[in-house]
Amino acid sequence: MSESTSQRNRRPRSYGERPSISQDRHYVQVMVYGDCHQQLRELMERHNLSASGAAHHLMRLGAGLDPLPPLNQHHDH
Repeated sequence: MSESTSQRNRRPRSYGERPSISQDRHYVQVMVYGDCHQQLRELMERHNLSASGAAHHLMRLGAGLDPLPPLNQHHDH
């Protein structure tokens, strides 16, 4: 199966779900203060997100971007 065929046949991922392959992904490693880490942990638990999904959500909000589904229905950050 060619790469373009496999990309077309992939189902959309849920927010924060790990992809089966690592193409077109960017890895960022950061250190955060305790208050930021606490917010990440609370968001992860409240919405059953991965750490990267929670961080992505908070970065989108901080950048003035709209949240991605399913968190676009929640406005309690």
